[in-house]
Amino acid sequence: MDRNAIVEVGAVRLVCRDGSTATDAAVATAVRLRQAGIEVNLPLELAQRMGDRMPSGCAVLDLDDREERLDLVLALGGDGTLLRAARLAAERDVPLMGINLGTLGFLAAYGAGQLEEALADAVAGRLTWRPRLRMHVTVRRKAGPWECTGSNDVYVKHGELPRMIDLGTSVGGSPMARYRADGLLVCTPMGSTAYNLAAGGPIVNAGTDAFTITPICPHSLTHRPVVTSANEPIGVVYSGPVDAGSATLSVDGLWGSSLEVGDEIEVTRAERPLKLVPPSASVFEVLRHKMGWSKE
Repeated sequence: MDRNAIVEVGAVRLVCRDGSTATDAAVATAVRLRQAGIEVNLPLELAQRMGDRMPSGCAVLDLDDREERLDLVLALGGDGTLLRAARLAAERDVPLMGINLGTLGFLAAYGAGQLEEALADAVAGRLTWRPRLRMHVTVRRKAGPWECTGSNDVYVKHGELPRMIDLGTSVGGSPMARYRADGLLVCTPMGSTAYNLAAGGPIVNAGTDAFTITPICPHSLTHRPVVTSANEPIGVVYSGPVDAGSATLSVDGLWGSSLEVGDEIEVTRAERPLKLVPPSASVFEVLRHKMGWSKE
């Protein structure tokens, strides 16, 4: 896979977070791209927020539409907005670029003050992308299978009141551990700085071909996060207690399903990686700057 592919942009899909500031940025972005002769596709809700400020020539499409031409997905917002856009970009096998309008913004290539710079790079064909590991999540249950793909993480927690649940895990078909914990988290390297970091899991460098398994508040102090090859499937069984009721499975914090005792989850490498236009700074530079790691 080409790790230095130049993105030549002719058609862009805009995905934008809610709020007036983000809408203003979306209007400025659409105007700049249309002035450069680039096709701009907008979701209906964004077009409605723009109103009469929407530049002429923009196409308005539903999120499920698969327009014939698309070279780049551009996400305006925080990491959550970028993750929503990641599914569309990966399914269409086109690069994704984020412009951060949120707070931390680990994933976006550009910050809010770099909007003009980002658009100039896109118009001039100076963008490059890097492949980022994604996950495919399958739930096997009596009610029928449920499937989803994600770029950051999948976690299982109790679905109602907080309580410990039992989760049996395996790696590559071999039993690994039976956790009694508040929940369990499996993440990609890209997702290692999200929920995984807050749960005490390791930070994994972007581009590493691995998944991380992190228990959430485990009852046993011997249980520690585990990093394993992305080539080996991870199995998780929601095994109790019998009276625990339903649990909740969430992918990227955006898509989810309820679980019943006995349901089986499998996490594998997704068929297609995410083609991400990455930040110029490494994840470690971001951590030093935004989390104060460089302070003495």
